[in-house]
Amino acid sequence: MTPSVCLPVGMLGLILLSGVARADCPVPPTAGAIICQPSPNATVFQLPHFEAAATPASGSITDIKLSIDGKLVFDSPGPVLNLFEGGIGNGMHALLVDAVDSFGRHYQAAQSFSVTGNLPPCQPAAAGVRICAPAADEFVSQNLFFSLGFQGLASISHVRIYMDHVVFADFDPPFSQPGQLMASAGSVSAGKHTMKVVAWDIQGRVYTKSVIFNAFFDGGCAPKGNSCTPALTPSTPQDGDDVRSPFRVSAQVLFNPLPITTMKVYLDGRQIAESFGPVFDQPISAAKGTHIMVIQAWDTEGRLYRATENVNVR
Repeated sequence: MTPSVCLPVGMLGLILLSGVARADCPVPPTAGAIICQPSPNATVFQLPHFEAAATPASGSITDIKLSIDGKLVFDSPGPVLNLFEGGIGNGMHALLVDAVDSFGRHYQAAQSFSVTGNLPPCQPAAAGVRICAPAADEFVSQNLFFSLGFQGLASISHVRIYMDHVVFADFDPPFSQPGQLMASAGSVSAGKHTMKVVAWDIQGRVYTKSVIFNAFFDGGCAPKGNSCTPALTPSTPQDGDDVRSPFRVSAQVLFNPLPITTMKVYLDGRQIAESFGPVFDQPISAAKGTHIMVIQAWDTEGRLYRATENVNVR
């Protein structure tokens, strides 16, 4: 099997909004710039949603820029900025919004935020194979992404992944980074799996490493055709939405092969609601700010269904 995707640390690139998330970042009532998402010092899952707006002292706002860690990542005309931005690694980052009016005056807003949930880099420390993702006993999406490191006494010429003792993917140089591989090679079934990574160097030496992990249902329907697989699907809010507390959380499990027993909702790692059966539909109260919301469900065999998204309480 050949790999389907090779990805950077942040996994995704820039995505401009086009009805994907409901935005609600009003321009300031007085001259200046504001950042509406993410909230100050918030932690967001994988793909941040950035919202900002500016009001001029006079004239009009002609340009608004977004910089992360001192690097310009987006530049747009007009007074409002609204986008998802990928390729941002895990950890804390500095965010700067700089707007310019028609007279050349600048209006700035700055804050810090953190990202979690992306693939970690995986540099090898010595000769051998290192598996950084999935981690041992971790629950990950059945749409599997992995982060590997490998180093030989001579150059590595081939890497093979076995899933439950069956060949899952093969990789040849050049790799995504020297001695590293961040990629996806297809999906696995929900449940427990053993992944074994084997690397060969050009002198025929073999290096191996294995990990046992758990996969949750994370399917859906293909863009073309009518083939659908089990998935937990939120209908409201959508990832990156602005909401006001209390807000309605609605989700359901579709195409599950066995009955669903329980659904639970977590906000920033704390359980806040529970229901029984394949549908969840309840009002949720939360403090102002950007939160990570996780919805989980279990079927009668204990297999896990999960959906994770960011929600911003205004």
